[in-house]
Amino acid sequence: MNTLDSLRDLQVPTITTLMIVLAVAALVVVEPVLGRRQYSELVTDLAAAADDAEQDAVRRRFYRSWTWQGWLIGALAVAVVMVLPGTGLADLGLRLPDVGELLPDAGRDDAAGMVVGAIVGLALAGGALALVRRWLPGRSPLQSSAIDILMPTTPGARRGWAGLSLSAGVTEEITYRGLLVLALTLAVPDLAHGAVVAVAAVLFGIAHWYQGRLGMLTTGAVGAVLTQLYLTTGSLLLPMVVHVLIDLRLLLDRPAPARAPALADAR
Repeated sequence: MNTLDSLRDLQVPTITTLMIVLAVAALVVVEPVLGRRQYSELVTDLAAAADDAEQDAVRRRFYRSWTWQGWLIGALAVAVVMVLPGTGLADLGLRLPDVGELLPDAGRDDAAGMVVGAIVGLALAGGALALVRRWLPGRSPLQSSAIDILMPTTPGARRGWAGLSLSAGVTEEITYRGLLVLALTLAVPDLAHGAVVAVAAVLFGIAHWYQGRLGMLTTGAVGAVLTQLYLTTGSLLLPMVVHVLIDLRLLLDRPAPARAPALADAR
């Protein structure tokens, strides 16, 4: 049985469906607005910074703020699913991948091996990407200018970005894949697979409103891939790993420190 069919077969009280839908509605309305406001404040603070050291401190505070904010939202999503009757962590995608969906002839005992193999493969892909980035320096044409402003320029800030990447990779998968897909299937059980992927992708793109049109399109496309990966495996584990690596790979780009006047024009 595939992931959507399993979620559609859940027998949950009306209050559970209502609360999960309301939680997702609050997420998709509040997060884009809050993110854009916080990003605008970051740009203002960077523009007011006296020197590069002060700009670095501003970025590091911003990373810490978004990191803890992400963990808080993710924890609330997990708490909602655990507390409400009829749902549990597995319904949020917090379980091992379903090997049967990927390899019908494989046993569940092979799950750990598949996970390890996938992680090793992704790590190798990340290493290859690092080599490519060294040979072909420069910003990707699909990278939003908003990301340029966020990028760290010192070792300390790079560690902060790594922490933020881990937080986003884990918590955004819980909210924009696990919780969102659960809400869609409970509220609209007959919604087709492609429609679930499309809605999740659009809402994930909108969540990155602060990045502008290009950023929303790019993150929306990534969201579609991650949603499909979740629906295929029945687990958030691999989407989380891929998401973290996508965010971490930005550290492979050579940072180009931006001065305050240029930052003010990026809003």
